[in-house]
Amino acid sequence: MVTHPQDHTNPLIKQDKKNAEDSLTFSGQWLTLSIKTVIDTLESLKISSNATIKFDATFTCDTAGALIIAQKLSSAKISQNSILPDPIKALMGKSYTYPKQDTQPLLTACIESVGSGVIGLAQTTRSTISFFGESVFRMYHTIRSQDSFRWTSIYALIEAVGLQAIGIISLISLLIGAVLCYQGVRQLEKFGAAPYAVDFLAVSILREISVLMTSIVVAGRSGSSFTAQIGTMKLNQEIDAIRMMGLNPFQVLVIPRIIALVIALPLLVLVSIFTASLGGMLVIKSTIEIPFSEFWSLYQNAVQKTTFWTGMSKAPLFAIIIAVVGCYRGMQVKGSAESVGQMTTRSVVDAIFMVIVCDAVMSIFFTAMDW
Repeated sequence: MVTHPQDHTNPLIKQDKKNAEDSLTFSGQWLTLSIKTVIDTLESLKISSNATIKFDATFTCDTAGALIIAQKLSSAKISQNSILPDPIKALMGKSYTYPKQDTQPLLTACIESVGSGVIGLAQTTRSTISFFGESVFRMYHTIRSQDSFRWTSIYALIEAVGLQAIGIISLISLLIGAVLCYQGVRQLEKFGAAPYAVDFLAVSILREISVLMTSIVVAGRSGSSFTAQIGTMKLNQEIDAIRMMGLNPFQVLVIPRIIALVIALPLLVLVSIFTASLGGMLVIKSTIEIPFSEFWSLYQNAVQKTTFWTGMSKAPLFAIIIAVVGCYRGMQVKGSAESVGQMTTRSVVDAIFMVIVCDAVMSIFFTAMDW
């Protein structure tokens, strides 16, 4: 029999020989704070085959104590007559070793990461182009057969993406126009050319700022809405129901959104141009005291017809990009609400990125053509 000093804080192991069969009795408190004194004893203890394990009424343990006993008993063959407490029984036979992860060289990991990113980008580009091609095809057939126009949906979408966005577009444009004009005045007055801030405001607003800023706001507001709406419909199997009714999801969901945004975005750009100019006019009046009538005279002399149409020509293209990307990401939703959130985020990021890239390319082209 192996015994340890009688201490209410230390566990106790009793080992008896009975009929050539070991009988181990565990007692005492097998707690984290008092467990160190018996770890060495457990490691040196040899449990014979078919040993009977018992636990007396004074035995208590926490997770650490149960774990050490379960590890010891798992490596030995104990008798079926042994009655184990539930915490120990739950930990029996489990592995407590974790395989080491294969560490790849940094260069290999970087190459694999870049390669997978390029492959994913190529697949996304291919599917986006395919989606855009089908949208153009369906749009052509819709225009040819005007009976398939869903005017009710188009009117409702124009109100949602156009009329309801006038407030936020007007406020942002007013502030941007005021800031641009204020900074222009402060920089140009150093050279005695403060009135030329009107020229700077007119050209920047008409050619770039209004259409780009409005497109970004619409991408965040309406593009994400398109993705969330179509994605939720896909989760609820409403798109499958549309197909079962013999209708085409492009005809019902995608085409009305493209048409509505192509109509609404140029109108929002016009609102943005007017309010941005108004904000600049107020700043000019308060800083260098140019009257309103003179401001508009300078404003008109600073621009040409091509200046206005250069900016407005971008609006329909940006509208198509935002609508197609928003609907495409909505169609990609799979499985869960988390997918809706991911695709909504991607649609906003992709739409803004593509709008900025197209704006840069068109600006370079228009400048090269001297328009």
